[in-house]
Amino acid sequence: MKKGLFLVLAAILVCSITIGSAQAAEQQEPNAFVKFWRGLFHWPVNAAKNSADVVIDTTKQGVNTIAQEGKDVGGTLTGSGDAAKDLIVNPVKGTGETVKTGVVGTAEMPGKSTEESWPAEEK
Repeated sequence: MKKGLFLVLAAILVCSITIGSAQAAEQQEPNAFVKFWRGLFHWPVNAAKNSADVVIDTTKQGVNTIAQEGKDVGGTLTGSGDAAKDLIVNPVKGTGETVKTGVVGTAEMPGKSTEESWPAEEK
């Protein structure tokens, strides 16, 4: 009688440990269904964050272009010969770089957001 009770208790203990370990492993490694839905809900948040980063980078580039133009105008007014040349070249170059920053950032944003939402599995 005592042997049977001990075997039943041992079986219950082994089953509870096995079930607990399986549940812990499942929480650490979610299945594809859970990963899909988790990524689906994270994507808009990542997209908003990455869009804001693109706006910030483009704004910084634009501010740098305007600041350089101010320096060039000041240099031209004080008689610096190089500043007069830069007065025409730098705004065009800076505007081109600002547009490039915005276009490249906007084009890369969806892919970057997708990679952050559904990270590749490392093996």
